[in-house]
Parts: sequence; C-alpha cells; structure tokens
Amino acid sequence: MRHTKRNRGQMRVIEVLLASFIIISALSFVTTFAATPTSPRLETSDLEKMGHNALLDLDHHGLLVPLVYGQSSQNWSDLRTLLKITMPVDVYFNLTIYRADSIEWIRVSGDKIIYGDEETFDSSKNIASVSYVLIGYQSGYDPRILLLQLSRG
Repeated sequence: MRHTKRNRGQMRVIEVLLASFIIISALSFVTTFAATPTSPRLETSDLEKMGHNALLDLDHHGLLVPLVYGQSSQNWSDLRTLLKITMPVDVYFNLTIYRADSIEWIRVSGDKIIYGDEETFDSSKNIASVSYVLIGYQSGYDPRILLLQLSRG
C-alpha cells in the first residue's frame, strides 16, 4: 500500500510539469504569431482625419471662410488660434493657403500660419497632409486651397 501512495505523488508532479509545459508552449505560440498593427500607418491616418475634421468644423460654423478671404495678418493670427484650440496640444500644424489661378497656385498667406517648430515637419516620420477647398466668398467664384500639414510633437 505504501508503494502506490508514493507513485501517486510522483504522477501528480509529472502531471503538473506536463500541464505547465503545454501552457508555456501555447503562450509562446500565440505571442509569436500575433499580428500587431504598425504604428506609422495608424498615426498618419488619425492625423488626416483630425485635420480634415478640424477644417470641416471651422467651415461648418462659418469661421473659416471670413478668415481665409480677409487676407490680413490679424485674420491669420485668429486662424492660427482657432486651429490651436481645435487640435490637441501635442499636434503641430502648418497651414498654407493658395489661390487657384488659371495656370498655377499662388500662395496667399503672407504670415506663416504655423504651430510648433518648423524643424518638426522636416525631421518627423509621420506627417499628414490634408487639402481643403473653399469655392468663394460673397464675390463669386474665387477658389482657395488650404494645405494643412500635421505632425505629433
């Protein structure tokens, strides 16, 4: 009778070792073949969505058009402030406004509408560009193209 009790204890130890081996091998198999999304693609698309939504919201509330067509340095400063309020704190932006001529695009904004360091846009790996078109304001057809570059800083 003593002999069988000793064998039972040994079998339990062997059972625990086999179960732990199976669990560890299953976990290593799962972590090896788990697909994790790449960060840069998600980052850029999130920034594009954020920039487009910001411009769309400002246009929807009637704030974007008077500032873009006003063409004074105070308007550029107000536009910069509105974009800073709309965007999260860690998102840097650079907005350039062009007038669509018959042949080429002519840059309209005299002062730079930028938040953050300009070197951020040169050295960052994840930069999103959003273009937004305004057709005209009170005087008819006078298209403006807004090019918004976004980067996380």
